[in-house]
Amino acid sequence: MSGATASGALTPEELDVLLRRPLLARLATVGADGFPSIAPVWHEWDGAALWLVLRAAGRLVEDIGRDDRVGLSVVDDADPDRRVQIRGRATIVEGPGPLRGRMLELTRRMAERYEGAAGLEYTERSAAWARVLVRVDPVQLVTWGSPDWHDRYKPATEGTP
Repeated sequence: MSGATASGALTPEELDVLLRRPLLARLATVGADGFPSIAPVWHEWDGAALWLVLRAAGRLVEDIGRDDRVGLSVVDDADPDRRVQIRGRATIVEGPGPLRGRMLELTRRMAERYEGAAGLEYTERSAAWARVLVRVDPVQLVTWGSPDWHDRYKPATEGTP
């Protein structure tokens, strides 16, 4: 758990490394019925916001169009104690439309990072399919880099159950 702070939170540098890795994010949106919809998504972190390319006809896009509040969870598969929960606001920046320009460049980078040559081939084959480019601006980041309990869960004094 190198670099984790005393409270167990990741350092800003560790958070940046975690979010730049090819780890799936679980995106939660607020459905029309008030219940969450959750789906795994590729993402790209630019140091301030997460970028997603979503299928234009998908429920997640419909949800974001109605309510921009989203949650994302990213967990290091090899060390599940290293994770981040993001509460944020999602904005549809481009689309719906085919992959081109900035959306195509972003999709290619993500496809190569997550799937290698097969991802790039899929991107080219499906470039005409309608998608949207979404930016998620974090409102709150909760990180963890330690298997230890957060102080709020520990007894006030040692030995107290």
